[in-house]
Amino acid sequence: MNRRNFLQAGALCACSAFDAAVRAESYPSRPVQIVVPFPPGGTNDLLARMVAQSLGEQTGGSFVVDNRAGGAAGSVGAQAVAVARADGYTLLLGNTASLAINQSVYPNLRYDPQRDFEPISVIGSSSLVLVVNSKVPARNVAELVQLLRTSPDKYSYASAGAGSPLHLAGKLFKYRTGTEMLHVPYRGTAPAYTDLLSGRISVMFDNTTTAVQHTRAGTIRALAVTGAQRSALFPEVPTLAEAGFKDTEILVWFGLVAPRSTDATITGRLSKAVASSVKDPETRRRLLEFDIELWGSTPEDMRRFMASESAKWKAVVQRSNIRLE
Repeated sequence: MNRRNFLQAGALCACSAFDAAVRAESYPSRPVQIVVPFPPGGTNDLLARMVAQSLGEQTGGSFVVDNRAGGAAGSVGAQAVAVARADGYTLLLGNTASLAINQSVYPNLRYDPQRDFEPISVIGSSSLVLVVNSKVPARNVAELVQLLRTSPDKYSYASAGAGSPLHLAGKLFKYRTGTEMLHVPYRGTAPAYTDLLSGRISVMFDNTTTAVQHTRAGTIRALAVTGAQRSALFPEVPTLAEAGFKDTEILVWFGLVAPRSTDATITGRLSKAVASSVKDPETRRRLLEFDIELWGSTPEDMRRFMASESAKWKAVVQRSNIRLE
């Protein structure tokens, strides 16, 4: 390359960098879509709408929730964002499944969370709760573990579907405690609860917000929560670590990501806006009803967290030999 061409190339690079900086500085200049890969009404949808409102207030822009349900555990919406333009105008509000589990469970998945997304922020997380039918003769986790070790063929656990976080939570629990239970997958939590309440199924890991109504009715018993701290909905129920079982922390978490190569100025600005929004007392009060602990992480912290979560669940999936189409 001669000197003239070198200088021209340098000028083009400088102009491109300048244009990118200008676009980032004026962002957002048009509506931003936050894709939720699930139907309206769920926790993902609720969080997305709260985040959209807060980001709009802080940036002066317009953020619109776009529900794109379909595919395996939200894969349609996640895939759409993975191939979208990296201009900051299409974002994904994903969760544990779409950002840390699916790539290990579904070998034909058409996106890789760590390769195809730029992290923005982990918005928050919630524990699961380990529950048993009220007739199961176990008042704590130690007694349940003893039952499972004594009669490994007698007890089974339900989940909302094969490859779901609830399924893998049961697998991780079995591996950490050296126990056996038959897994029975259902198409959603409603039919799973039908059999849990009737006693056809003995054990289940579930979201705290769903389980609490049944524990209050006395039809099921909560033995432990899976987070590092006790749940606001189950303050009297110990964590698995408090019950004596280490390395069993299981979180359902929610995060905001952008397509790969989105300008760091944009992701950084959005991350700071999320961090500011989660400090709002009214936001925290509203999400406490859903037992969600707000985080507001940096992009770098989210990248590390996603890698750690992906590695943890990949090990469980491989050990369990789970492969779904």
